Amino acid sequence: MGIIDDPMMEKVTTKESSLGSQEYRDLARTLVEESLVLLKNDNKILPIKKGTKLYVTGPAANDVGAQCGGWTFTWLGSTDADNHGRKWIPEGKTILDGLKELADEYNLTIITDPAKAADADLTLLCLGEKTYTEWKGDSADINITGSLGLTGNKKAIDQAKSLGNPTVALIVSGRNVIISDYMEQWDGIVMCYLPGSEGDGIANVVTGKKTFKGTLPMPYYSRVEDIRTDQVLFPVGYGLTYSP
Repeated sequence: MGIIDDPMMEKVTTKESSLGSQEYRDLARTLVEESLVLLKNDNKILPIKKGTKLYVTGPAANDVGAQCGGWTFTWLGSTDADNHGRKWIPEGKTILDGLKELADEYNLTIITDPAKAADADLTLLCLGEKTYTEWKGDSADINITGSLGLTGNKKAIDQAKSLGNPTVALIVSGRNVIISDYMEQWDGIVMCYLPGSEGDGIANVVTGKKTFKGTLPMPYYSRVEDIRTDQVLFPVGYGLTYSP
């Protein structure tokens, strides 16, 4: 195959002069759109209907660093929240950025103020994990509100429940975290994995601009104790879809 003919890749060339070209970002966005997995869609809550008043909440809603996970500018990565509120990747787009860009096209009212949350028709609950790499992510507790869950996950979950509106949960995480304690509260669930800098790809899919294509690459369990057994919540290859 020629793989070891140039072991240090000294002869490899690229047409790109710098990282982060628009071509590659567009490709990255497509990968985000095609890797999202729709786990639950009761009453066809997704795609988000045109004209919806949407309350966007949760610590993963507007955080590029959380979207990237580890192995970015540093080994462990960092959330924007831990970066003094500055975007970990300045050019990156968050889920909220993507929704705002589509607001006019889909006649969406985007609400982020908790004081006005009751005015919304739908709650978009964005949850995630802290950034980590290697053994720093090892844990016997991988519940979305566990020790490695983003600060604010539980508060956002409780608020969404108290509002009583239809709720779609977006899970931003590099692994299938445990969500079974809260699933009944949510009408829709999307496993987003780590979308990196192109969080607007998530907005494109939940609004129906693009459609779901992703399926689970690993079993999704309801309890840590079930791992390596046949007691799965969702099997490998599971993934719902809808026509755009």
